[in-house]
Amino acid sequence: METLEFIKVPVFVILIYGTLFALKKATGENEKFMRFVPLIAGSMGVALGLVAFFTIPDFVPASDWLAAALVGGASGLAATGADQVIKQFLKKESPATKEPPDDKPRE
Repeated sequence: METLEFIKVPVFVILIYGTLFALKKATGENEKFMRFVPLIAGSMGVALGLVAFFTIPDFVPASDWLAAALVGGASGLAATGADQVIKQFLKKESPATKEPPDDKPRE
């Protein structure tokens, strides 16, 4: 049963990441929305942690509601970090950055 304890928190991250991905696509990656993604993710994590604590207390690795809120908030922020990691891995280099530096002195 202890191996399942390790899997519970990443479930929150996956749920929040999927929801944020859907919201970003629904808003067309609006610049105003994108500014608030970390705040939205943290808030969703806190809400999810509290809901899970009160409905499925064995699922959340926390002994009280405050710890459940903190675990959920950290999971939400982890989802934001996962999004940034994926975005950086998929980022393509522009042809301008591949040019070698100019070694000639400027006059």
